[in-house]
Amino acid sequence: MRRVRLVVFGTLIAVFAARGAVAQTVGGGAVGVSHQAAGASDLPYLGRGFGGTAFAVFATIDRDVRRHVSIGGEVSTAAAITGDQSQRTSGATNAFESRHRDTVFSATAKVFAPIGDRMRIAAAGGAGGAWRRTLREGTTASLFPPASRSPFSETLSTVVFAYTFGADVTFRLAGRVSILALGRIHKLRDDDLQDDGVVRRGVSSTVYRAAVGAQWHF
Repeated sequence: MRRVRLVVFGTLIAVFAARGAVAQTVGGGAVGVSHQAAGASDLPYLGRGFGGTAFAVFATIDRDVRRHVSIGGEVSTAAAITGDQSQRTSGATNAFESRHRDTVFSATAKVFAPIGDRMRIAAAGGAGGAWRRTLREGTTASLFPPASRSPFSETLSTVVFAYTFGADVTFRLAGRVSILALGRIHKLRDDDLQDDGVVRRGVSSTVYRAAVGAQWHF
């Protein structure tokens, strides 16, 4: 947890440092898709794993600090992916729909190369924190008589360390606006296991995201 706090603090420093250089600051926004594969299944304790593709949004800010290097920060999130799951505990069985979302905050560094006067490509890398949130809604039944079902609701919320890798392509239009296309791979340092070794969510800890949008040069 201390590592996550340090990384988030570093992200904030990078963002505010980028804002401090008005002439060299670039802000961006993009919309696209996010994909996660199904995670592990641990039936009868928890299963099945689930994944999916959902609408995603990005917000970025960068500052050019060298001729071909920039630093900055970004955040990405996506609509929830859903899956039907079942769970057995020491005293009950649960059946529910899970709705999961990962929001990733990253401090980034980019190395870029121009292609002509208007286009440039960049390799991006960074680290930060990911907020993992899962909502479960369904029913529960006791393993002991009398067995009757009642409503069940649970929220799982954790913050984990995350690495970010990817690439940007920008095309400068007239004035201060550029077209932005980007892709990211977020590797979350989360083994998706509880302290007793049982699968926690059944969702992959690797997130793939791609989006298209615009950049504004301030």
